[in-house]
Amino acid sequence: MSGAWGEAKAKQVVGGHRPQPRPTLADPHVVSVLEAATLLGISKDLAYDLARRGELPGAFQLGRRWRVSLVKLRAAVHGAKDD
Repeated sequence: MSGAWGEAKAKQVVGGHRPQPRPTLADPHVVSVLEAATLLGISKDLAYDLARRGELPGAFQLGRRWRVSLVKLRAAVHGAKDD
């Protein structure tokens, strides 16, 4: 975030602790549906719709959250056969 809102948000203290930044992985094997949508150049809504219909390669649910296997997504995009 940038600007005054981002600065104010960064300074908030919740429960006596400042929120810690989420660690980022150099090459994650699993990403969110939003991240997969960004990689594919499609909207978040379309990506979730495809995941629910079983048409987004590598998409699976963990509890209520959807995740996408990058290995399976890349294989589908590059034309490789499924295992």
